[in-house]
Amino acid sequence: MARASEGVARECVRAIGTEPLRGERVVVLCGTGNNGGDGFGAARLLRRSPVTGDVAVLLLGGRGKVSGDAAGMLRRLEEEGAAVVEVEDAAGLEPLRGATLVVDALFGTGLSRPLEEGSLHAQAVRLASSRRAFVVSVDVPSGLDSGTGRADVPHVRADVTVTFGFPKLSHLLLPAAGSCGRIVVADIGLLIEPGTAGAPEAVTACDVAPFFRRRPAAAHKGTFGTVGIVGGAWGMAGAAALAARSAFRCGSGKVVVIAEEASRGAIHTLVPEATTSAVIVPGGLTALAVGPGLGTSPASRALLDAALQSALPAVLDADALNLLAGRPELLQGRNAPTVLTPHPGEASRLLGVPTAVLCGDVEAAAKRLAERSGATVVLKGFRSVVATPDGEVRRILSGNPGMASGGSGDVLTGIVGAFLARGLAARDAAASAAFLHGLAGDLASERTGEEALVASDIVEALGDALRIVCESAPA
Repeated sequence: MARASEGVARECVRAIGTEPLRGERVVVLCGTGNNGGDGFGAARLLRRSPVTGDVAVLLLGGRGKVSGDAAGMLRRLEEEGAAVVEVEDAAGLEPLRGATLVVDALFGTGLSRPLEEGSLHAQAVRLASSRRAFVVSVDVPSGLDSGTGRADVPHVRADVTVTFGFPKLSHLLLPAAGSCGRIVVADIGLLIEPGTAGAPEAVTACDVAPFFRRRPAAAHKGTFGTVGIVGGAWGMAGAAALAARSAFRCGSGKVVVIAEEASRGAIHTLVPEATTSAVIVPGGLTALAVGPGLGTSPASRALLDAALQSALPAVLDADALNLLAGRPELLQGRNAPTVLTPHPGEASRLLGVPTAVLCGDVEAAAKRLAERSGATVVLKGFRSVVATPDGEVRRILSGNPGMASGGSGDVLTGIVGAFLARGLAARDAAASAAFLHGLAGDLASERTGEEALVASDIVEALGDALRIVCESAPA
């Protein structure tokens, strides 16, 4: 419980660091079970933190119902001078109206039935989710059933959910997952394995961390590969520039943008670190990222053909996929790692099925496209799906609806290219890039809000996302 409390407090401090005003009036909303114990422990830590102002603790339920480790946490909190207020009616919830940050520690995974409409608990979760305050939920946003995707009940809408050990189904499945915000899986020393039959496998920060060990002191710019970004046709230089910027942000030592002459000046202005070329020169590259702003002209098709004929690892997106519509089997002959990153519309064109049908079972669609193409597939969307040709399917536990804007896919393409260039296998490059892309989007959204989020914000948040991933590495 102490480790769980530390994980919750850490994310509260991170949120306040992004926007200091969130620390002015913190309200920790606790229940009588172990989830409440995590809240009491987090409150102790937040009261000591220099970034928080007033920290109020509300307990829904009598002290007599708090037992075990939670009772010990409550006792230590009060011994340190905290006033824990027992809430008996709606008037006791008043501090929630003025809160700048709320810790939702009301219910965890043990909730056995939906909250009753109009009950005190239902009023509490609605006030906590009024959008006035930043909300950090403990384990599962209170009111949600952790084992389903159901969300048609009173529940908290969180900005961050700190869960323990492993993700729960409610973090993965819509519509419940849409109320969880950014998911943090905190290691609290659990010695059990998740065993939900038929549950999708999730990619989390701890899965990605092993690929980003400390750089050797003797590293040079060639150590981490050179990415060739193939795209940037006239009028679309920005797409190639976004891919190039994201590749640099994810550790590439060198990036060469292969684009038509008319766009190359703009690309140099947008990405001064990059070089440009009019043709693919495989000898100087270690991976290709094909498609950002590529266009569909004969010249564009010639560039795609040259990329496919090379022995370089490659990620294909956007117009590269449109040029292959209905013919994913053309990729079967490649003897180099290949990743496809379609959105549902592009995937439907590749497979020749209506988008609505594809969206009815995205895991099956991603798996079918991987089988037909022989490539690893990232089917983009909320909780993106990664599928490999051998039938492995995983969900990405990051990302938010604010990322559905122009250029976001180009950022992902650049990240995949960077990871292929540094030698990651296709499945690892795809899953790591998709998770990091979503995490950067989540962090950017916590600064700007979902409505104002643009692709450049995701690029700028990649450094913070990599730092969080590295923090998740096993000790």
